Amino acid sequence: MQPRNLLSATFVVALSLVAPSAYAWPLGRLFHLHPAAASAKDPRISFAVYNKSGIIQDFDVAGRKYTLLPNSGLTITAPEGTQIIAETVSRGHNKGDVLFAVQPTLRNDTVIIR
Repeated sequence: MQPRNLLSATFVVALSLVAPSAYAWPLGRLFHLHPAAASAKDPRISFAVYNKSGIIQDFDVAGRKYTLLPNSGLTITAPEGTQIIAETVSRGHNKGDVLFAVQPTLRNDTVIIR
């Protein structure tokens, strides 16, 4: 190889080895090519709902219907302030009652419906 081609090939190999590790550098995020995409966060809150009653529970989250069998649960992701509305008459609540509203304190927590 000619010296110029050897230098170019060495530079390309060195660049390909350094580029992936640039994100591990403490200041790597400072020089990110798309800072808006890197700083975008999901404002929704994820939480689990568990049906501890002996009957099937139906509820509504932002217009979407969910059904929970007895002694089962599921994880829901919804924006803050979303109301969880009962669709089943049960002990402690009637159909159409607001069970709770999504709050930041519910993040990664479990809400038990009885």
